[in-house]
Amino acid sequence: MITPLFSLPAYTYSIDEKLYDKKNIINVIENNYKKNKTRNKWEADDDIVSSNLHHNYNDFENTKFKKPNYTTIIPVYQKIISNLFLNDLKLKKNTRYDFEIVNYTCMTGNQYMKSHYHNDCDFTGVHYIKFNPKIHKPTLYENTNNFSHFMRDLRPKLNDVLDDKCVLNSWYSKNYFLNIKENDFVITPSFLFHSVPYQPSTKETRITIVLNIILE
Repeated sequence: MITPLFSLPAYTYSIDEKLYDKKNIINVIENNYKKNKTRNKWEADDDIVSSNLHHNYNDFENTKFKKPNYTTIIPVYQKIISNLFLNDLKLKKNTRYDFEIVNYTCMTGNQYMKSHYHNDCDFTGVHYIKFNPKIHKPTLYENTNNFSHFMRDLRPKLNDVLDDKCVLNSWYSKNYFLNIKENDFVITPSFLFHSVPYQPSTKETRITIVLNIILE
């Protein structure tokens, strides 16, 4: 399924959890989370606003935490990117690509990740490996089109007539949540700003695996 988001594409695929060792990956991440709920070496200590979550970016070699074994999931990502994503991109010619798992995130209630984008790749993938749509909030994508910041003031009546749950109307919104389910794998252009909002009060972990994809 291809979803136009702010006129940018968001590619959503569902991953069969039986194709890889999902249970082991989750167990390792949750055990790491129990050791430190706010593992965050991504941001400088003097940042005015810092994220509040557990993730392993910029902290990969920390021996206090066990590295998840992604051996079984890597071929699954490779198959989706090769057979589905590259085809959906409508490329002009055969193109090589590379991808790397660059992070995992884990959080529970009242934790969040601040707005950012990925500047060293072409596309960003987020795999919702553990996600309860009745409790958790998905990634929040931000509309960086300038008009999104004043449209609701200039044309407030549009807010009464446009169905804001329809992604085709996302151009009118300052930000947007995609309709996410557990096992969804969402790929977006890397320059699209995104964040993870405060999660509702819950002890149930929300876990994602994050990829960077580069076309060559």
